[in-house]
Amino acid sequence: MVLAAMAAAAALFSFPGGQAVSAAPLLPAAPASSPKPRPGLWTLAMAECRFNLRAELDRWPDCADPVQMGQTALSRPSPGQPGSALKYVYAEGDPGLLQVETGRGGPEAWSYYGFRPLASDADGEVIRARIWPVTCPARGCRLKTAKELLAAARASEAQAFTEASEDPGRTAVWVRRAQ
Repeated sequence: MVLAAMAAAAALFSFPGGQAVSAAPLLPAAPASSPKPRPGLWTLAMAECRFNLRAELDRWPDCADPVQMGQTALSRPSPGQPGSALKYVYAEGDPGLLQVETGRGGPEAWSYYGFRPLASDADGEVIRARIWPVTCPARGCRLKTAKELLAAARASEAQAFTEASEDPGRTAVWVRRAQ
């Protein structure tokens, strides 16, 4: 799958299907002391994707999508272009959650992704994780509480990492600091 429009967070991560959305943020900002994804360039890669992480973005294969993560915003850069920034909040938990501004507003203003850390650096910043779209049984479901969101994230994690998944999970790997 190739990332298309930056107007929607679903397009940012390129996960189709019954994406969980909400009109208002469901997650508070994480405490400063909680582990967070390390800021910089990340790749969201399919399980079978192999390539040189040091290569320039225009040399990355279609199975690896670049994402620039800051402290509170992320974007999808392309060669020579930084990409449009969207606000996000990372909430630690089991699993962790990313709440991402879609840029659309209205009832689909925020979308959600599970984020399970797999490795951290010496400072405790996450440098490798599983990421998947939080999905619902019905297309276009709108969550109303953080409790509903967490239940949906847990239910969608196992499905996202099966071969038959319509909304496949990916491995997120920190590549390098922002240039």
